[in-house]
Amino acid sequence: GAPAGARSYEPRSLATHTTQTNIRQLFNYFQLTGDKKYLARIPEAIAWLKSCPLPADAATVNPLLGGGRTHPTFVELGTNDGLYMHRYGSNIHNGAYYADKDYTNTISHYSAGRPIDIAGLESTYQSLSRMGDAAIADMVARSPLKSTGATRTLPRYFSIREVDFPDLFTGATMPTPVVPDSEAQALLAELGTKNYWTSAVPEIVNTYRGNGPTAPYTGTAYRSKHVGDVYDTSPYPADNPPEIDPYVKREKPQFIVTSEWIRRMGRLIAYVAPQA
Repeated sequence: GAPAGARSYEPRSLATHTTQTNIRQLFNYFQLTGDKKYLARIPEAIAWLKSCPLPADAATVNPLLGGGRTHPTFVELGTNDGLYMHRYGSNIHNGAYYADKDYTNTISHYSAGRPIDIAGLESTYQSLSRMGDAAIADMVARSPLKSTGATRTLPRYFSIREVDFPDLFTGATMPTPVVPDSEAQALLAELGTKNYWTSAVPEIVNTYRGNGPTAPYTGTAYRSKHVGDVYDTSPYPADNPPEIDPYVKREKPQFIVTSEWIRRMGRLIAYVAPQA
């Protein structure tokens, strides 16, 4: 079939990070079933990933492509060239997204590059493909697809960390992480007498003001920022707003951030009631 964008502004293309995810899923399917058909074409997929890295100077000319990113997010079918997302205008009424092969001035809220772990993919492939019949049979016998109907006790804590694929197999354990005394004491000190933790909220939003202007905006202040003009309610980091009035860079405000609260509570639980 033909490639298609998942979002309205995504180009019709091949996606490097989705390819990596699918390779890892094929590894999982093999471990669940022992069927080597799931490994058969992985070398072709890895070879394709090797064929379309980011240009060597990508991170230098565009910091948004740094941070360990190795590949363009989107690759044009037929040419194998990277496609990069941009936008013009200041809001949805006078602007739009577009894709081309220019890897400078990309949008910031959707990464134009991805970290692809080719070495890791190759290592896992080699490890799985070299398994002997006895090892495969033992692996499949512990697969959740081969459950005999016997009950299995759930871990006492299973939200302290993400449940991972190996956790599904018979005999797997979910030990809590080791939390040093210094970290536990720091968590208590941060709690103080408030009975709650606060954290810097990742992003803030503009107050809704109705539809933005339709008059063309030809500037560049918004093209690589998370938000457009003051009519745009897209979330953006308070310490990295567009460099144009009336935006002012400020520290991220402190809120009760549920994800951070859960993380900290999980660390304390692991400290006071560790599970081996």
